[in-house]
Amino acid sequence: MSLKIDPRDWATVQPYYDSLAAEELTAANATAWLGRWSELEAHLQEFGFKAYRAMTENTQDQAAEELYLYTIEELTPKSKVAAQTLKEKILALDPTLLPAKMQEMLRRFHAEANLFREENVPLLTEVERLSAEFSKLMGAMSVEWQGETLTMQAVVKLFSDPDRSVREAAFKAYHSRFLQDRAAFNEIYLKQLKLRRQIATNAGKASYLDYVWDLYGRFDYTPADCRTFHDAIEHEVVPLVEKWLAVHQAELGVDSLRPWDILVDSQSRPALTPFQSADELESVCQTIFDRVDPELGAQYTRMRDGWLDLDSRPGKAPGGYCGGMFVSKVPYIFMNAVGTHDDVQTMLHEGGHAFHFMESSATNDLIWNYDGPTEFCEVASMAMELLAAPYLANAKGGFYSETDARRARAEHLWSMLKFLPYMATVDAFQHWVYIEAPEDVTAEQLDAVWKDLYQRFMSGVNWDGFEDVQTTGWHRKQHIFEAPLYYVEYGLAQLGAQQVWRNALADQAQAVAQYRAALALGNTKPLSQLFAAAGAKFAFDRATVGELARLVDQHLTTLRD
Repeated sequence: MSLKIDPRDWATVQPYYDSLAAEELTAANATAWLGRWSELEAHLQEFGFKAYRAMTENTQDQAAEELYLYTIEELTPKSKVAAQTLKEKILALDPTLLPAKMQEMLRRFHAEANLFREENVPLLTEVERLSAEFSKLMGAMSVEWQGETLTMQAVVKLFSDPDRSVREAAFKAYHSRFLQDRAAFNEIYLKQLKLRRQIATNAGKASYLDYVWDLYGRFDYTPADCRTFHDAIEHEVVPLVEKWLAVHQAELGVDSLRPWDILVDSQSRPALTPFQSADELESVCQTIFDRVDPELGAQYTRMRDGWLDLDSRPGKAPGGYCGGMFVSKVPYIFMNAVGTHDDVQTMLHEGGHAFHFMESSATNDLIWNYDGPTEFCEVASMAMELLAAPYLANAKGGFYSETDARRARAEHLWSMLKFLPYMATVDAFQHWVYIEAPEDVTAEQLDAVWKDLYQRFMSGVNWDGFEDVQTTGWHRKQHIFEAPLYYVEYGLAQLGAQQVWRNALADQAQAVAQYRAALALGNTKPLSQLFAAAGAKFAFDRATVGELARLVDQHLTTLRD
């Protein structure tokens, strides 16, 4: 159908939903009907994403904020109600009469339709409004440092300064700024928690965790499997992290590791400085992506025409993300680059998401089949970090001398190893919040549980005198506020990415080919089959986790020799 809509005016949108709802639907015309619905959703989602993009690019832009609030307070709620009618309509058909490529989509539709309650629409809207409030709070943060106003990302860069006194001062300044808003963070989250519990109750779920399991389409694993994963990390990964922390402490020559000692190079070398400007980051990554795969490089070239916002600046929302323009079929990358190696990793990571969007949108007609389950979306991004690693050296078109490239790769492997215990902390914290926490839970109880979990998974650092910073660590993980229970995906995906990397160590070209083939499947296969297509096994027990952790440990040792 030829769309003539203005998403700012629902009166121009509603007739298209009404027309689809009124149309007689059969197995014979279902594909064409879904195509028309997909086109409508693509326009609405692209409009909503552009509003989010503008708001995050400048959190001080009132017009951008108002437009974004319109999308979450009016446009999205109305479209959810209208879409529910269409989901029920397609689900009334015999699914066996529809193409195999639609079966996963229909399974997700079924789970989503069963959760839908119209009384939850305003509650979901209020949760999103509170998330925007959180984002605005984060975006407004800055630190005065030696007569200069620094973004929070720029302050973190100082955590790698070889001068311990500089690191300590930066650490104190950074966290003092967070603690200023401690009460505001607590208030936002406790309001969100109350709303999320009510949403789950309205949907007939015993807990918000049960609600999220269906909402996220987690068909291939259970909450109990997550706890198995936590156990595997505690027993197989934590001891290796503790070993390397002891090495780090010995090389630094300090009596105990303090929180400001973790990111610095243990040999007191200055932090890696791979680039001087966002433009340089952009151009060198072009060479790297070209080396990984020429076709992926060509896709990235397309993105360089207005679809990248890479530099850090005051008023810009923190973090990084990749989003898709569903009509234009081009992704957009947002980040806060300040010249660190972490920025390089972020760019490669978001590049993987971008390639996933382009590969899947090129081979799937319906927007619900773009990308994939969130766990596999993160395989796309994390695997790209590892597939690009051989090209970090100048001789291969990258950022570094051969020596610094080895160091960068070692830092990446070390970050992967220590990430899993942190992921387990975040995930276990949220399991407690949404299953065990009392109805009248307080911020002090949340802090106490976070501290206990942190000590279980993240030992080896002396927090004496900074207990408030440690116990409020959950404030600094935006997923807890904006994407509840969305974090275990990163851990599961890391296992998939490490298996892609293990394959690449034997045959880089074959591993890249399997990777691209899996991305092209989009969201048309179960999670375990997507892992298999990429040459990986979907498992998270002690044996699997231990084998991969030891592989990382082995290569980390080799790179540091």
